[in-house]
Amino acid sequence: MQRPDKIAEYLETVRQQIRWKRAQPVVLEEIKDHLSDLKSALLEGGLDEETATDKAVAEMGDPILVGEQLDYVHRPKPDWMLFALTGVMLLLGVALQYFIDSNLDGAWTLEQQLAWGGMAVIAMLAAYFADFTIVGKYPKLVFSLLCAISVVACFFTGTVRGTASYAIYPLLLFPTAFAGLVYSMRNKGYGGLILCGAALVVPALLSMIVPNLTVFFLLGVSCLILLTAAVFKGWFNVKKLSAMFILYGSTAAVLAILFFMIMGVGYRAERARVAFNPSLDPDGMGYIGTTIQRILSHSQFIGSGMPLNDYGVSVNASNLLAARILPEINTDYLLTYLTYEFGWITFLLIMALFTAFIIRAIMLCIKQKSVLGFLTSTAIISTFGVQLIVYIVSNLGILLFSPLSLPLVSYGKMALVTNAFLIGLLLSVFRTGDLVRDKAETVAGRHNSFIRYDNGRIIIDLIRPKAME
Repeated sequence: MQRPDKIAEYLETVRQQIRWKRAQPVVLEEIKDHLSDLKSALLEGGLDEETATDKAVAEMGDPILVGEQLDYVHRPKPDWMLFALTGVMLLLGVALQYFIDSNLDGAWTLEQQLAWGGMAVIAMLAAYFADFTIVGKYPKLVFSLLCAISVVACFFTGTVRGTASYAIYPLLLFPTAFAGLVYSMRNKGYGGLILCGAALVVPALLSMIVPNLTVFFLLGVSCLILLTAAVFKGWFNVKKLSAMFILYGSTAAVLAILFFMIMGVGYRAERARVAFNPSLDPDGMGYIGTTIQRILSHSQFIGSGMPLNDYGVSVNASNLLAARILPEINTDYLLTYLTYEFGWITFLLIMALFTAFIIRAIMLCIKQKSVLGFLTSTAIISTFGVQLIVYIVSNLGILLFSPLSLPLVSYGKMALVTNAFLIGLLLSVFRTGDLVRDKAETVAGRHNSFIRYDNGRIIIDLIRPKAME
């Protein structure tokens, strides 16, 4: 008669106590490994197999009690602070569009903002409940699909003002896909580092085909941050100084080539100069920059800005004129308009909202136990942060790069949905990242094990990191 497998029975009893199904495989694998290690140690001590098994199971403790304790610890832990900040940004976007729509007699489409806002919430929740580890499990597939989608968007969806606008949005997902590639290239030395750099050429070329210099800048900065972090943490197993020389040397070479290409074309060189000093061409390429600076110069710290005397208008008409002389105030230049309409205090409050979001996200990113969780969250935060920085600089009148969006706040369609999806994926990382086990051991080893054997005692660490509480 076949004897029952006591280890399997023990594991099944523990499993029945853990309600979060996604946590069950991770917890059971950890317990099984330690039971096997303990059993092997007892066998080496001279015990027979059956006795060693019984003793190992007994030393692990009551399976019901162990399972209940692990169930208490291993539950999905949403970060409510980030959820709240995300909700505030979404509601702020709707409120601002309502204000603009009301003050400009329906010039903007509030109904569309609400409709796309609903789709953004759906996209965010879908990403939140999805398994973010797919970017690490199938990095080449994810990267290739994004390339294919971007190519289709570039050549088959039409253009707006000479730009394949729909191609911009899949390109915003590339840093996250690139995080999966970096993850898959760990421990592959300089070859892995060079392959990652070569893979970046594809989305970079696509961003030039679109063409959109802001997306090119975003891709470069975000992916450079990922590679820098991976090198510093030793995940490529290369000499850090040599790797940084390769990384930043090649980046400098690309930038030098682009600089000479831009400066070699007359209108591009002039546009670069005007970006920093719009007054050089106030009625031409510097019109928007000059207009922004003029509007901001009439803004106050609190309250509506002073009359735009340069245009000969009254106080009552000043806000209407500010909206009409500056195009795209609900999309590209929302901060400029709000600063003039309500004062610099509004600008500072909105910046405080975004700063709180980014700081909180960075704090949770740093505390990620897994390499994949760290890389994925870093990619998303970088994508979010670069958009924000470019938007702020543009709304201050420096138009070296055209703004993409003020994430979740400015009027948008696909931009709103794409950013909501990325934030949902970021929240997913912070919700479940504690369960991720990297396929290959890193230099730090099994640092995320919650069970350890010490001097004849089995210790189950039930204290979770503060980031997950």
